[in-house]
Amino acid sequence: MKKAKTEIEETVVFRPGGTDRAIRELAQATHRLTTRRIRDSLPGRIATKRLVLRAPIRGDVPDLVRLADNKAIAEKLVRLPSPYTRADAVGFVEIFAQRPDERPYAITLGDRLIGVIGFTFFEGKPPELGYWLGEPHWGKGYMTEAARALIEAAHRTHHFELIAARALADNAGSLNVLEKVGFKRVKQTRREAGKIKDRPTVSLELVRPRWM
Repeated sequence: MKKAKTEIEETVVFRPGGTDRAIRELAQATHRLTTRRIRDSLPGRIATKRLVLRAPIRGDVPDLVRLADNKAIAEKLVRLPSPYTRADAVGFVEIFAQRPDERPYAITLGDRLIGVIGFTFFEGKPPELGYWLGEPHWGKGYMTEAARALIEAAHRTHHFELIAARALADNAGSLNVLEKVGFKRVKQTRREAGKIKDRPTVSLELVRPRWM
């Protein structure tokens, strides 16, 4: 006597948001991989006439604290903590600087850190240039020199077709640096949140020259 075959039907359960969540996670993973590739296309060390741009290291912590713990700098930046502590400096070197969506460089003069410059990468947006310079070194052209060198290095990778930047409308020094290295103003808005909420902010963009 033959046994009757038993048919087992598989039931596919569609959970609300399951497919959308999978699509979002795939998009996020793709963004991380793309960002990492672009981030890693940048050189590890950039030398100029007076400066060297390199990865932040633990030995930079004392200079980071000494220079970044300055209200004159913090009041112009969205993400710089104030007061700026040793824990902030260690976290910057060991955590923030290792993130795939960040590529900071220590700006060094004679092997000593004098500021920070780098790119932040956003999904669906151009990379954004950000920086700060220790107050004892203002007015000497160091930031313009560092920004120009980093932008030229980025353009040589051919991954940076458009670079964005932002500065407070009353931050004449930063706007002057950005315009010296080729950025053009595109709009002015007001921050809706954070420590510089409601302060006018200028958005700028830089298109990669065709000859680069």
